[in-house]
Amino acid sequence: MVDAHEEKTPEEIIPEKQIETKIEDLENEIEEAKVAFEMKKLALDRMQLSIALRKNLEKSNIQTSVLMDNMEHVLKLNKLIMQSQQESWDLEKKLLDVRKKRFELKQASESKLLEIRTEKNKQKDDLDSMENSDKIKTLQRNLQMEIQITTVIQHVLQNLILGSKVNWAEDSALKETVLQLEKNLAMI
Repeated sequence: MVDAHEEKTPEEIIPEKQIETKIEDLENEIEEAKVAFEMKKLALDRMQLSIALRKNLEKSNIQTSVLMDNMEHVLKLNKLIMQSQQESWDLEKKLLDVRKKRFELKQASESKLLEIRTEKNKQKDDLDSMENSDKIKTLQRNLQMEIQITTVIQHVLQNLILGSKVNWAEDSALKETVLQLEKNLAMI
């Protein structure tokens, strides 16, 4: 019952808390089986008693139709009780199966969540180590210096165009160039 027929690696060994939970579940199932057995035994005893009384009445040839009708009614009720109990047990079994499945899904989701957190922390650590590397710092300094040089060149070209007093707004190519020089490279 406790997966004894399957070999497991040390990583798959069930934690003690889960074992205790399974033991409690099995004890509950045993108790439910005992109660079900007692209920069936009582119903069977009622049916046997009813049948014995009916046979006894038939032998004595007494015209007790009311008693016979009551006995037949009792037998019908006993059958209905047995059917209702069986349906109840079936529903309880389905409910138990749903609870077990839900518990398994909860465990699986917790496991996946732990894996996701572990992977996320690993990626964050990798990113932090990359950001702190000397190569990246050198590249960032070089990029900032290039951006500053390009910005200075843009301003010089823009001032040359404006200083030449050319009407740059009328010439579409020159207008596009001047507007292009307005872009802030630090924001790119």
